Amino acid sequence: MLRDNWQMKNGFPLVSVIIPAYNTGRFIEAAIESALRQTYPEEFTEIIAVDDGSTDNTSEILKGYGKRIVYIHQENRGIASARNRGMAVTKGEIITFLDADDLWHRDRLKKVADTFLEKDRIEMVYHPIALIDSGGFMISENFLKAFGYREGVYGRITKDIITGKIFCGGSSFAFRREILKRVSPLPEDIRRGVDYYMTVLASCDVTAGYIPEILGAYRSHEGNISMFAGFKDSEELSAVYKDFAYTYLKLLEKVRGSETSKWCTWDINTLEKMHARNSIVSCILNGRRSDAVKLLPLLFRKGGSPGNLLSALGISLMTLLSPGALVYKLLHLNAMIRKSKLHVSGDKERFSEEIQ
Repeated sequence: MLRDNWQMKNGFPLVSVIIPAYNTGRFIEAAIESALRQTYPEEFTEIIAVDDGSTDNTSEILKGYGKRIVYIHQENRGIASARNRGMAVTKGEIITFLDADDLWHRDRLKKVADTFLEKDRIEMVYHPIALIDSGGFMISENFLKAFGYREGVYGRITKDIITGKIFCGGSSFAFRREILKRVSPLPEDIRRGVDYYMTVLASCDVTAGYIPEILGAYRSHEGNISMFAGFKDSEELSAVYKDFAYTYLKLLEKVRGSETSKWCTWDINTLEKMHARNSIVSCILNGRRSDAVKLLPLLFRKGGSPGNLLSALGISLMTLLSPGALVYKLLHLNAMIRKSKLHVSGDKERFSEEIQ
């Protein structure tokens, strides 16, 4: 059994928590406290906070915790660099990440560790999360249901992660140390989709465990850099699609390498088409219609399912006939419709870190 190879004391494996932070002074204390108040034994937990060159009060807040956490400061290099710095000093058999603006339930680490220990051959574990606003109030009790993600999927989950059916937020996944060795170091020029890149590679040919409980919360605010952030114009949204297209490209480069080909056995055709789709949309939004047209043949390479072909035809029609302004309005409208479903009537409840 995998756990027999772990270095444990009194039956507890050491758990490393990595918290990258950049100008998160409004939220970092709540995140740190949610990690410190865990029911998992404190002596078997190490919390590593990496300040990525913050210019607000993040550094002062982190220094205030003294020896209760491992504090690392570096020049601003991005979240991938901060995670690499944290992973380089970890000692734990289980490694997990907490975004500096997110929160965990008090039993989160205990339930994660228990899942690793109770089930043989589990090499990564994840769970659903809630969605809260900047003030910590509940927007949705279940982020996954609100945005149409799959729940309860375990075992081999790489395909579902690649196609976006599983939300791979950094604060909801935990990994066995050996698995992350495949992934690190993370490419530090990735701006968006670091969680996606890391989770896709970590999941290749391994067994994932699923905990069917809300054990944390994703905080939605104006500083988010994911697809869930607001976009003021088509140029900004074009940059988002371009960033994700680049992340897909870096993944393709990684899995085509000789070192990873031995354990990445899944078909990369889907990933290639996702790279093409995001590149096409970015070009349309940025007024580069001719570049978008040149990329269309990539959508039809190696065929695909009827659904994929219909999607490719739809994108082709959009590329050839729809003005960039209309494409932006349609994408913006879709985002507004999804957000409208999250409306909570009456008084909002604050997210509780206690397990009910």
